[in-house]
Amino acid sequence: MRQPAAFCGVTGLKPSYGRVSRYGIVAYASSLDQAGVLARSAADCAHVLAAIAGGDPRDATSLDRPVDDYVAALGAGVSGTRIGVVRELHGAGVDQRVADETHAALRALERAGAVLVDVTLPSLAHAIAAYYVIAPAEASANLARYDGVRYGRRCEAPRDLEDLYSRTRDEGFGAEVKRRILTGTHVLSSGYYDAYYRRAQQVRRLIANEFAAAFRDVDLLAGPTAPSVAFALGEKSADPLAMYAADVNTVAVNLAGLPAISLPAGFVDGLPVGLQLIAPAFAESRLLAAGHALQQSTEHHARRPGGFDA
Repeated sequence: MRQPAAFCGVTGLKPSYGRVSRYGIVAYASSLDQAGVLARSAADCAHVLAAIAGGDPRDATSLDRPVDDYVAALGAGVSGTRIGVVRELHGAGVDQRVADETHAALRALERAGAVLVDVTLPSLAHAIAAYYVIAPAEASANLARYDGVRYGRRCEAPRDLEDLYSRTRDEGFGAEVKRRILTGTHVLSSGYYDAYYRRAQQVRRLIANEFAAAFRDVDLLAGPTAPSVAFALGEKSADPLAMYAADVNTVAVNLAGLPAISLPAGFVDGLPVGLQLIAPAFAESRLLAAGHALQQSTEHHARRPGGFDA
């Protein structure tokens, strides 16, 4: 939700893992998959989240715990809220113009009463590598069911069972999906599991621990949602690693299961920039209050890419 929101100039909310039911969603990576909200504003996100949050007996990963009054939380403001500006989210690879726009948005929150402090999370440097081991591994397991027997499409006139499996999966999956399935199958295979998957899970724990430590000192964490504005359609298709690198500021939050929101924060060359705010687990109300406060004092969420008014 956050990266497409940042690229499109809208508000995107990723809830805590387990906050919203995933019933009916095709499983990709079971420990990472989320249902979230894309909307014009934080206020709109609050109304939608209020409708979809809560436990669901049809989804074993959803948690049956009280749901906050997200709409009422919009008026809480940010007076006294400590926001940690994460150094690693502004690191190498982040367009300086994008960083400047997000810093300007943070200064708007500061004028509204927030307190900005510097924070460092060193393990975020390993988030992309860990994510692109764990997610493909889980995808490999989840998508194995799409073999043309019970799930998904089925090839025409298979000669035998092997032909059914191979042609169904070859015809039914695109190049990127195949790449992730093959990667995941490899890292789960005998002799590679410990070297890749287990180590990635250890990195995941380090990242979660660093987030938990940071939240002992601050209420929210902040940085650009993406390192650049939206790139041209197909621009990175020939270089999967460059495509994955665009996720550098979002995947750590997924690994830790935390809630985060992307807020329109300005424009670079007529294209939208997103500010990402991250909260402790099940503290979506903090994100919505901060997002609403920003949108009460800026007009970025009411503008369209190219500078045209909504």
